[in-house]
Amino acid sequence: MAFPLAAHPALTAVPVGLAFGVILERAGLGDPRVIRGQLLGRDFTVVLVMFGAIVTAMIGLLWADALGVVDLRAVATPPTDIGGQVIGALIFGAGFGIAALCPGTACVAAASGRRDGVAAVVGVLLGTLLTALLWPVFAPVVAEVPQEHRLLSADLGLPVWVVATTLLLFALAARRIAERVQAAPDRPAWWRVRPIEAAALTLTLAYGVIESRPAAGAPQLSSVAGEIVREEDHVDPIELAEWIRAARPGLRILDLREGLDTSAYLIPGARITSMSSLSSLEVSPRELVVLYTDGGAHAAQAWVLLRLRGLTNVRVLKDGMAAWEDDVMSPALGGDTTAAGRARDAHLRELSTWFGGQPRTATGGVPLSLRPGSVVPRRRRNTC
Repeated sequence: MAFPLAAHPALTAVPVGLAFGVILERAGLGDPRVIRGQLLGRDFTVVLVMFGAIVTAMIGLLWADALGVVDLRAVATPPTDIGGQVIGALIFGAGFGIAALCPGTACVAAASGRRDGVAAVVGVLLGTLLTALLWPVFAPVVAEVPQEHRLLSADLGLPVWVVATTLLLFALAARRIAERVQAAPDRPAWWRVRPIEAAALTLTLAYGVIESRPAAGAPQLSSVAGEIVREEDHVDPIELAEWIRAARPGLRILDLREGLDTSAYLIPGARITSMSSLSSLEVSPRELVVLYTDGGAHAAQAWVLLRLRGLTNVRVLKDGMAAWEDDVMSPALGGDTTAAGRARDAHLRELSTWFGGQPRTATGGVPLSLRPGSVVPRRRRNTC
């Protein structure tokens, strides 16, 4: 069973952050002279430490996902926003070159008592404030809808293990270059692989063998049609809410609505996904994918597409976002005065409150939305 990382962020983020800071300090990355040497091509400590961290985390996460210890889809991935990130890279690169410190190493230097580190941290804070003040200038360049959960493998159209192996080979090449530039006394021949490097290559290629196993063949169209008739393609909003609250392992929710802006409400844990990306969507066999739109046919079309690709654990949120708003965020209570009805109301009230919703009350067993003079809008319901 995958550990629900998202449910306990402090249990992982704080210890990992402290360990990372200690490693940076012990590696000397809090010293601007080390970073300046890297920028001048004389000292490769930064490249070796960072590549070592990237490769170790990459191989560890891939195998943790393969063994079911960690669900990679639950790991936070910053959204991709090309325009904003290009501007940020230029500003960041200029500051990095001037101060010879990045935000992480600046914090390490400041914690070590270095005045240049303190100055760099103050500069980061002032730059953040200045960015907020100048945001109207930058806003037109930034995409209205950042692309969520974009991975390098998907952008390149390559399997994850191929990208991982390529990054590992880059790391090994960087180490060989560093050993020759810095004249390391124990450097091996360029073609000789150390035991730890061989182990890393073996683990990465073995992961590729596991992930490249052929998937089950596409189902017959009649089988897919039968699932639709039996309504095995749907999930009820209440059931989905219970899955989210229980942090069900492998749950992956995709929002297929078009033209959303950054203020749009998403079901907790959902990621914005375009219809065009579904043909190359990578889904682990352990994942359960839930699709939803405003209630139109797009979610049903996406379900058929993924099922015909051979994916079996795919569901459509019945009646889409409209049903989520009606049944989870603002459920009507009090329509049934029996013991079972009161128990159901109590459960719905607890569930809605957990998601920040506000249940609708009722008078005399009549839901608020049906009372005379009520102004509660009725949302249009569709079949998908």
